[in-house]
Amino acid sequence: MTSRASAAPPSRGFWKTAAALLHEDTRSPLTARLAAAATHLSGASRCAIFLRDKESWVRADPGGDDWAPRLPDPAARAAVRAEGALWIPLESEGEVHGFLGLEGVDETEPELGRSLGLLLGALLGANRFSRMVKDAGFELKTRLLELESLYDLGLSLAGQLDLPSLADEVLFRSISLTDARRGTLVLFQESGEVLLERNIGGEILPTEALATWRLPEGEAVINNAAATAPTAGVRSATCEKCLAIGISVSGRRLGVLAVADKESRDGSVIDFTATDARLLSLFANQAAAAIETARLHREAIEKERLDRELELAAAIQRELLPHTLPIVAGVEVAAASVPTRQVGGDYYDFFPLSRGRLGFLIADVSGKGVPAALLVSTVHAAVHLQIDLSETITDLVSRIDRHLQRYAAARKFLTLFFGLIEPDTGLLRYVSAGHNPALLLRRFGGIERLDSTGVPVGILPNAVWTERTVAMEPGDLVCLYTDGVTEAVNEREEEFGMERLTRILGGASAMSAEQVCMEALAQVAEFARGMPQYDDQTMLVVRRT
Repeated sequence: MTSRASAAPPSRGFWKTAAALLHEDTRSPLTARLAAAATHLSGASRCAIFLRDKESWVRADPGGDDWAPRLPDPAARAAVRAEGALWIPLESEGEVHGFLGLEGVDETEPELGRSLGLLLGALLGANRFSRMVKDAGFELKTRLLELESLYDLGLSLAGQLDLPSLADEVLFRSISLTDARRGTLVLFQESGEVLLERNIGGEILPTEALATWRLPEGEAVINNAAATAPTAGVRSATCEKCLAIGISVSGRRLGVLAVADKESRDGSVIDFTATDARLLSLFANQAAAAIETARLHREAIEKERLDRELELAAAIQRELLPHTLPIVAGVEVAAASVPTRQVGGDYYDFFPLSRGRLGFLIADVSGKGVPAALLVSTVHAAVHLQIDLSETITDLVSRIDRHLQRYAAARKFLTLFFGLIEPDTGLLRYVSAGHNPALLLRRFGGIERLDSTGVPVGILPNAVWTERTVAMEPGDLVCLYTDGVTEAVNEREEEFGMERLTRILGGASAMSAEQVCMEALAQVAEFARGMPQYDDQTMLVVRRT
């Protein structure tokens, strides 16, 4: 090569020549212009430029000859000679951006190497920084577009409170957001059962598998080989590529959202990318909030409906119970009912009859809420319609049974106790249709049980009941109650039970009928304090005076 006359620093003309060469053809790649300038300025016969590509170094100049140099030591921070070539690190701001290899140069000119290293290193550093700025600007614009899209999607979901409509919207928007051909959305109840399923373009993954499908929390799963490999453990041969994410809120699993077969502009199926996964993940967070809002809205509506139903049931029940108690010579009566939050089907009534007799009834119908209240109203009507037509108590109960079999809903029944007392003689006739044992308190102590004399009403066609009699002396008291009294539960999950009720009656000889009734219910309330009760507590007391 042609050597320079001295090792003095390059003249001003050197830098002007370098600038002219680099600006000569700005359409050529930067590395090609750098290689041409380095070759001209150094007088090298051949030139190579290596740049970093992730963890390796690759040749970046156009080449065009048969020279295939090998980069000697990428860790070198000073010019070195290897295999007949001079290797100069292209450094800027303390960072090596590449290496320049020159073949056929005089190694006695170190200033030339340093100058070229500084010049080309600075240009490579500036070029890299420029690319980083452009990439950052592009990334910023992309993220802004993504945020705008997600904001618009969020607005489209925010006004949806109908869960099925919201599910359709979520699935449609997910497919549009990811350019997918197909989509599946499955929502679960808290029990894990499927609440709702939506598909566009066909089912991607089997629903029975989705019920137990566990995806990483908050992460989208990309499977671009879905036709041959499982997606997070679930196999589907109905799609080529799949992107799926679990939908959850506050750590509670709401469902699974999956899209499949991303479509390119030419109609071919292409891979899902990390950007698709990020967008679907962000959208899934918005969808989760909207779905939870819709679910809570649905629950609020259902709760409001149930509250109205309970209020209606309570109103029906209040209207059917006696507003005043009858005054009958020779007997003293009392009754009370304590309703619970879940209105039950307790019912009681009194029937003053001819010859000074008094009929009394306590009943407990199956079910809760409005259905139970309606059945009580049916029983109320049946008793009042049939009591004057019935010759005996068993006849009355049979008539009530036939009425219920004919008019009441299927699988509805009730237990009841109907008593008829003759104050003059003290004779008590009664029929107990599967009801709790009545307790007969004798004036001088001792308690007798009046057990059931037949099956509950409304269960069996052509059922038969037995009428029994018992003599009541003056001062004797009979206590009727529903199972809400004996089955009241305390904090230790103990039931109030027959034994406690019997003890209360054992000390009630000197009490009036009303005092007995109030004392018993007060002790039940004290026993179950702080615990929700799920059955009405009703008591009816008749004392012969």
